[in-house]
Amino acid sequence: MRAAAERDYEAVASCFTEDAVVEDESHSHRGRDAIRHWQEGTRAKWEYTVTATGGRPDGTSGYLVSAHLSGNFPGGEADVVYRFTLRGDLIERLRID
Repeated sequence: MRAAAERDYEAVASCFTEDAVVEDESHSHRGRDAIRHWQEGTRAKWEYTVTATGGRPDGTSGYLVSAHLSGNFPGGEADVVYRFTLRGDLIERLRID
């Protein structure tokens, strides 16, 4: 989350497995290159901040992180849940609800 806020897209991509999948806004992004491009595109389109408001293990191999987004996107404010599934020390799947 820090790398994304700092717009360090290579660092963001390196947090994921080579075959990772990100699901966001009804779209899937598969692989590090696609994930890097997704993050670059999102950050180019909107100015926003993400504030983590809570987190916990999900009881399997992942974590749930709740966050508040604030920015110039439609509505200007949103509460989301990041659902991370890990493989080793890397993110295998991220779904943003």
